Amino acid sequence: MHYRKALAWIECLLLTGVLATPLMAQGPRGKAELKAGTGMITIDYGRPSLKGRDMIGQLKTGDVWRMGLDDPTVMTTPVDLVFGNTRIAKGSYRLQLGKADDDKFELIFQPQSGPGASQSKVPLKKEAGSQVETFTIDLKEAGKGGVFVMTWGTTKLSADFQTN
Repeated sequence: MHYRKALAWIECLLLTGVLATPLMAQGPRGKAELKAGTGMITIDYGRPSLKGRDMIGQLKTGDVWRMGLDDPTVMTTPVDLVFGNTRIAKGSYRLQLGKADDDKFELIFQPQSGPGASQSKVPLKKEAGSQVETFTIDLKEAGKGGVFVMTWGTTKLSADFQTN
């Protein structure tokens, strides 16, 4: 009888360990939010640390990075957004960072739903910033909309948008 109880206890511990491992492997998550209309624009993303590397600097022209750690970076907006000439319809999108040229980057919006839905690309303004060890995305209120800002290392990339 003691043997069966011990075996059940071991099975329970093993199962707990197996189920908890994926959760423990997840890195820290971040969330950027900005009020828009009656709801919130939200970006949920993983927050890797540099650990002495220059991750954005390692991107080559044509490379695409999923902007974060573990799960994809996802933006949900309850209103349409306009970045320059690019309109992003309300909904949910995977965000990625593309390196378009030597010193030119773009924010890539990949719709979460709709078969065959095409992605949209928005140019980002690059600036030198102070050292940021952990990847960070912010949404800041500005004018008739806001500013998307991502910082990592000494690189700051941003894009203004309007809400509709």
